[in-house]
This record gives sequence, structure tokens and C-alpha cells, in this order.
Amino acid sequence: MKKLLLSFLLFFALHAFAQAQAPKREFRGAWIATYANIDWPSKTQTPAQQRAALISILDHHKATGINAIFLQVRSQSDALYASTLEPWSADLTGTQGKAPSPFWDPLQFALDECHKRGMELHAWINPYRAMANYNQLSTFALNHVARQHPEWLITSGSLRTLDPGLPQVRNYIMTVIADIVQRYDLDGIHFDDYFYPSAAFNDDATYNTYSRGFTDRGDWRRDNVNLLIQRVHDTIDVLKPWVKFGVSPSGIYRNSTNPDIGSNTSGLQHYVTLYADSKKWLQEGWVDYLAPQVYWYIGQPGANYGVVVPWWNNNSFGRHIYIGLAGYKVNDPAQGTYWANPSQIPNQVRLNRSLANIYGQAVYNTSSLRSATKLGFRDSLRTNLYQKPALLPSMPWRDATPPAVPSTLVANRHSADSVLLTWDASPTGLSPFDQVVRYVVYRSESSALDITNTSQLLAITPTAGNTFRDRVPDASKTYYYTITAVDRFHNESAPSNVTDYTAPVIACLESQTLSLATECTAALPDYRSLVTVTDDVSSGSALTLTQSPAAGTLVSEVGAFTVTLTATDASGKSASCSFAVEKQDTTPPVLLAQNLTRSLQNGTVTVLASEVNNGSYDNCTLDISSLTLSKSTFTCANIGQNIVTLTGKDASGNEASVTATVTIVGLLPAPAIAISRQDQTYTGLPDNTIALGYGAQQVTLTASNPSSAPGQTTYAWSPAAVLSTTTSGTTVFTPTTAGSYTFTVQATNEYGCSQSAQITLQVIDVRCGNKGDKVLVCHATGSARNPSNPLCIAPSAVPAHLKNGGSLGNCTTDVLASTRTSSALNLNGPVLAAYPNPFADQLTVNFTLETAEEKVTLEIYDLYGKKVTQVYSGAAEAFKTYSFEVNASALAGRFFYVRLITPGKIHTFKLSRQ
Repeated sequence: MKKLLLSFLLFFALHAFAQAQAPKREFRGAWIATYANIDWPSKTQTPAQQRAALISILDHHKATGINAIFLQVRSQSDALYASTLEPWSADLTGTQGKAPSPFWDPLQFALDECHKRGMELHAWINPYRAMANYNQLSTFALNHVARQHPEWLITSGSLRTLDPGLPQVRNYIMTVIADIVQRYDLDGIHFDDYFYPSAAFNDDATYNTYSRGFTDRGDWRRDNVNLLIQRVHDTIDVLKPWVKFGVSPSGIYRNSTNPDIGSNTSGLQHYVTLYADSKKWLQEGWVDYLAPQVYWYIGQPGANYGVVVPWWNNNSFGRHIYIGLAGYKVNDPAQGTYWANPSQIPNQVRLNRSLANIYGQAVYNTSSLRSATKLGFRDSLRTNLYQKPALLPSMPWRDATPPAVPSTLVANRHSADSVLLTWDASPTGLSPFDQVVRYVVYRSESSALDITNTSQLLAITPTAGNTFRDRVPDASKTYYYTITAVDRFHNESAPSNVTDYTAPVIACLESQTLSLATECTAALPDYRSLVTVTDDVSSGSALTLTQSPAAGTLVSEVGAFTVTLTATDASGKSASCSFAVEKQDTTPPVLLAQNLTRSLQNGTVTVLASEVNNGSYDNCTLDISSLTLSKSTFTCANIGQNIVTLTGKDASGNEASVTATVTIVGLLPAPAIAISRQDQTYTGLPDNTIALGYGAQQVTLTASNPSSAPGQTTYAWSPAAVLSTTTSGTTVFTPTTAGSYTFTVQATNEYGCSQSAQITLQVIDVRCGNKGDKVLVCHATGSARNPSNPLCIAPSAVPAHLKNGGSLGNCTTDVLASTRTSSALNLNGPVLAAYPNPFADQLTVNFTLETAEEKVTLEIYDLYGKKVTQVYSGAAEAFKTYSFEVNASALAGRFFYVRLITPGKIHTFKLSRQ
């Protein structure tokens, strides 16, 4: 035990700093027990004396810092209030059923007095206890439930309890509770810890009749209590959803080393002994709070306050937990030495505050708080722990909407050491949820008030009045104030304006900027509405605020000038502040552009920004030199429409952009190479093959460009060897040796745009004989072209052999296959082709490349160089033919070009419509 106490002392030391500032929200309750006149009233007093005694109690609690009262109004199925359902309590008049004379209603009186003091009042009800002592039955009123329905009672010694298992009992209790809720403006309904009796009793008959399928008697009894708890919650929610519902069970739920089941304790467990499943009530949301009666000291064996309270903290399930404190045990010799420690209750409060889900505590009982023998623990609360006022915790599951903000807070010096605050009340709706019940006053020596800082919380008004008088700690200082409004569920509004009681104070503006508009001018705004002016003696309507230069003054050109604001209060005191206003041109220039059409010359054309500009302007000054084009030089690759961006700035650096279309006029050549020969001797070879020694010994290559008119295209051939010319559209190829010859012709049209075409020619040597005047022929009837049987014959004999299936050349060489292969690689044809040509509605486009390319593009252009459609874009493998079907019905016009663009070359094929 000593180790446990030391650990808690260390705990409090570690949390000393955290607990230095009291919480802004905390439930600070006290029970007023009326059963057997424990706390109040005295049944020997007159009604006036009883009222005076209650006022004394409430004043004492208010001075302590208490903000909520549990008043016992039904201790044994009787009434400490005017009721037609149950008899007046004997605790009020000395005789059960006897009304007070002169008549008064203690509950209504207590409600009014608590609300005057800003305290909540929860009607404390014992739902099940019918008679504490059956031997006193003869003194009970004839209309008491014990006399009216003895069959509803459970006997446990001299105690008589209403049987929770009877539906008619639950109906009766609910009728009583609904009556109280409907007739009184309560803040809450509160049950204490009496459920099933803690001693032996017999409820066999009820169980046999109303078991509802339960086979476990304990579970059935707990469900009986659950039914009432849920019904109370639901009934209140229907009748007055702003009334809270809470229960104060005994301190231990269940004993268990498993925290999911219960606390590591060994005391009376209300789940088992009293059949109260309080954990389920929390889980189901049937209660707004639990106030478990943890009436043990810190470190107590079997029921350690330092173990029980943290367990409740971990099992709140989103509802409030208020801890019941045993004030009555302090300095009671029968309770042991630990309760002789004056710090026991204060340390328990400090422990509560260290736990996030413990929202406060309540002291049992009122007499202990008023006793002079309780080691002054009440003074520890009043002067230390409860010294600062506290708002009650809010319940967002009930209401989370804060009230409207109060306005027009004004501070006036009331006397040398006091200040009177007045304000306009917050607007409020008709719903009780919207009603403002009190205001919170905050005070600071700085105008930067922080309503989350409890040290600045000065007071909570007891009612919704709109005045408050503050006695300032130091009359020589200036204090600042703000207030908030609080509704009946303790939701707090945003803060009002901040005020003090000195001369006007202007919260001036930082430097401002002013945007110049049309014609580089602007009207000066009225800055008075943007500043905050506070004064201690003048209301807002009594303050005069002027501006120089006045609002509406016309200013021009960029630069800075000064504006001065002057505030004057009703007594003539003035204060001024000044701030700079920077005039800025923030309006971008207006750029206007025109579309242009330009023709290529020598393959290029340049467009200037000034040509695209079409009268751009600015409200101040346009920087003409800043005009630029996103693209100004165009080549044959840009034939057609090009979107360009004209960008410009004004003198202040504001930038704008506009787009225009630059149409480049030009054409791409579509060169082709044709082969012809004068000697038409049949050789059996492809057109692109020459046999040295037989047939034509030269061919004519003719380049053409159908996209341009005759005479508009120049040609250049390469390589120059074995060609008759390299600068003409027609050249003659005269080979002298066998081999493969590839020639390229570059066609340049009237726009300076160039394209190339290629052709490959094969040359074989078939000359034989001693003089080389005979022709080598492979005879077709030879045995599988036996290489040992070629024929070297006279030229005159060659036609007959060719006619019979022979071929030129040595039998060891498949001349036809070789030439066919070479022909397949002839890029003049297979590189790019389209058919049918001319076309109607369908068109097929093919291309084949000798080398693989990562990116090629296949497009169709009209006669004017405008792209009509893109057929393909992507990679291409070598020697693979790519074929594409094109819907030609969508092509408008008659003449078109298919363009194949590779990284190193552009191939073109001309098309025409039927």
C-alpha cells in the first residue's frame, strides 16, 4: 500500500504543471439529500424557514464553485414537489401526504433559485425504493404505492422495493418521471444507486410470469433494469430532449483482472449484486452521464480510487463520467486515518482532471461541504481548485450548435475600481436548444484575448442578463474584455467585440494596395469599415470615424500615398492612425491579334510580332517592345495553319497572351522516278535490272513532281558516277560493271520545299567466250540446273532459250531471285503506296521501311498542304509492311498527298479522287 501511495504522489507531482490551470469546462456537483432530512429540509421548520435554509445552502455551494445540484425529490415513492400521483414526502412536513402550509413547491423553488445562480438542477429520483422500513407502513399515506399495490413489492428484510421485473411497475415509474419532466423546467433527471436489493429477496413469481425467454436469472434482472433505463431515455427524448439523464451507481461495475470485464478490485459490484449493467447504458447511449460513487481513498485495498477512476475513464464510450466523492468520510474516525488527510479530496480532483474522459465530480453530501469538521477540504475547492468559474461540459450528441454572438460590448468606468459592462443580447430562437441562458466574461491586460485561456475567464453570469460589473484588480491599468453566449447545453458562441474603458483605440490597417482601373485611375475606398475602433465610454453609435483623403477621391498613376483615420469619442478624445496605400496597375494589357497568311520562299518565312498585333492596349502603358511570338520562323514542315501565341506586358509587368493563326502557304514535292530504255530486247529480267552483254546496256531515269506545274521543280541526283547528268529531271544510267546501284533524286519546288525519292538498279554480267562476245545462259532442261552445264551461246540464240524457260546468267546464281529481292527493296514503290489510285470511298495505304524506327507518322494532306487526317503514329519494324484502311468518303477535295515522316526522311505519295 505504501508503494501505491508513493506512486500516486509522484503522479501528482508530474502533473502539477498540467493542473496549474483549472479546466474551462468541469462538472462541479453536490448532492442535497432530503431522505430522513440528511441535508435538508428540517421538517420542524416553517415553509419560509425551509426556503431560507435552501437559499443558504445554494449560496454556500455557489461560493464554493459548485455549478450543478442533485436535489433528492423522490426518496421512497413519495414527492418533494406538488404531485397528483404520489403523496407529499414526510421529510418536508413530518407527515406523509400532508401538503406544506402555507403552500409552496420545493422543486419549483429550488429550480428558480438554482437558475438565478447559474447552477443546473437535476431532480434526484430513487426509482425502485418504496419503503425503507416496512414497520412504518402505518405512517404512510393511503395513496402510497406500497398500500395501493402491495403485490408490486419485493421484500428484503424491512426494505420494500418496487419489483423491476413487473411491466406495471415500469409503467408506474415512467408515469411519475414523465409527469416531473413535463411540468418542471429541469436540467436533468438523476437516478441514485438503488436498483435490486443487495440482500436476499424472492422474485420467483415475477420471473415465472415474465421471464421473456431468459434462462439466467441475473441476465433477466439486468434486462428488467435496462428496460426502464432505455425507456426513461426515450421518453425524455420525446418530451424534452434538452433534459439530461444520468445515473449514479455504486463505484465498482465488476471485479476482474481483465479490464474489458471490470476493474482490478474486490468490492461490491453493481453488475452482479444490484443487477445494474451501467456499462451497457453507456455503450447504448441510454444515459448522458454516469456519476459512479467512488467513495474510497487513493490506495485503498480492494477498492483503490486510483484504480477505479481510470477504469471508468477507459469505459465512458463517448458519454460523460462524473466521479462521486465521499466528502462525508473526511475526518470521520470510523473511516480510518487516510480520510484524516486534508488533501485526499483535492488529490482526487487532481486525478480526475488528468483523465480525458472524466468531466468532473460531485460531492456527497451537502452537509460535508458545510461542516467545520471536514479539515477544510471545501476551502481547498473554493480558494484553489474551484477558484476560477467553469462552464459545464457540453454534450454534442444532444446539441452541438452554438448560440449567436452577442454584440456591441461596451465598458464604462463605474467607479475608480470597477467597470460596468453592457452588451446587446444574442438573438435567440424559439427552441429551448437555441435559448441563451448565461454569458461568459473574459478579461485580459492585452487586447488579444484568448477564450481558450482559462486564466482570462473572469466570470459566468448566472442568467441571460446583459450587464456585468467588474472590480478591477488594479485601477491604474487598462483591462480588455470580451464575452460569449452560452445555451442550456453549454455550447459557447464565438466571442463578441473586444472593448476597454480608455480613449478610442484604432486597430489600424496594414499597408493597403489599390488597383488602378480604366484610364489608370481609381476611386479611393472607404477604409473606415475595415478597422476596429474600441472605446471605454462611448458606444459604437457615439464614435465618429473620419478618413483623409476622403473615400471617393480620384487617384491616378502608380505609386504610394498615405491615408489617415481619426476616431473621436463622445467626450471629444481623438486618436489617429495612418497607413500607406500603394497604387498598383494590376490589370493585364488587352492583347488583340490578327490572323496572317504567308507564303514560303526558299523554304522559309519569318513573321514579326508587330504583324500579328492588331491594336493591343493597356489601361496605363503598354510596353510595345515586350510583344513576342511563341513562333516566328516557319519552314516547309509548317505548311498549313499554325497556332501562335502573342505575349506582351504593360509597364507594371502585368502579362497577357492571345492566340492567332498563321497560315503558311506551300507544297511539299511528291517526287517519283520512272525507268525507260530504248533497247526493248526481251531479257526475262525485271525492269530495274541490266544484263551486261545482252539487251539494253543503259536505262533512262526520269524524275517527276506532279504536285507542281512543269518547270517549277529542280532536281539533283546522287551519286553522280555512271549517270549522264545530276541536275536534270532526266539522266541516263550506263553501267560498266555488275553490282547493285541506288540513286536518290531530290526535288525542290517553287516554294523551296524539298523531298527525295530513291531507286535501286541491279546489273549482272552475262558476257562469256574468249572475246566476251557470247552470252551465258542457263538452259531450262538441265538436270536441276546442273551448274556444270551452263551454255555460252551467240546472242542470236538467246531468244530461243529464253522462250523455252532458260534464263540469263550462270546456273549457279539464281539471277531472277536476286533481282526480285533487290526489286523488293526498291523504295520507289514499296516504301509508300496507296491504292486504288484514283480512289472512290475506300483507300488502302501501305508502307515498308528498310530500317526499324522508334517513331514514324503517316498523314494525309490536301493540295494546299493542310493536314486532313493522321493515319498512324508509332514505331515501325524493318521490312514489315504496314497496311491501313482509310475512309476516303470523308476526304473533301480531289487531290491529296500521303506523307510518311521518319526521323531521317519524308516520303510522299500523290492521290486523286475518281
